[in-house]
Amino acid sequence: MANSDEPSVVEIPSQFETFYREEYGSVLALVYGLSGSRWVAEDLTQEAFLRVHRDWERVAGMESPGGWVRRVAVNLARSRVRSLRSEAAAHLRLGGISASMGQPAGEFDEFWKEVRRLPARQAGVIALRYIDDLSVSEIAGILGVAEGTVKAQLHQGRARLRRQFEAKGMADGV
Repeated sequence: MANSDEPSVVEIPSQFETFYREEYGSVLALVYGLSGSRWVAEDLTQEAFLRVHRDWERVAGMESPGGWVRRVAVNLARSRVRSLRSEAAAHLRLGGISASMGQPAGEFDEFWKEVRRLPARQAGVIALRYIDDLSVSEIAGILGVAEGTVKAQLHQGRARLRRQFEAKGMADGV
């Protein structure tokens, strides 16, 4: 019989459960910044964590499992953007009009709307930098690119955002 002072298996969360609880919120925020939709962000975040769970033995041994799940999430968001662009182009070619889904209102919606207009790589590094508050080195590790590439993408993304906001007469504070 087990010692009554020892916690039961139910009381001890698995490594994955702990990882999930610690990382879910920040990955969700990252994907929300890239997608602009709470529903899409939840779906893509769940998909990213499903992939982590499926490969947990391998992922758990990585230097940065959190970086790996963020990379998966950013890639899923990029894939979704590509799919939506293809769908939109098809609708335009066919003369169809697609209804936009409602999105939760927020203080920074206009900013993230403009971020989503950036090229996918620029949007990804900006989201990782400003949502997850990651360093250039951490972003490079997550995306599997050189630090110089991250710096260039951040610079180009910021410059493009500035131009986008200036064009709308909203350049203050950008």
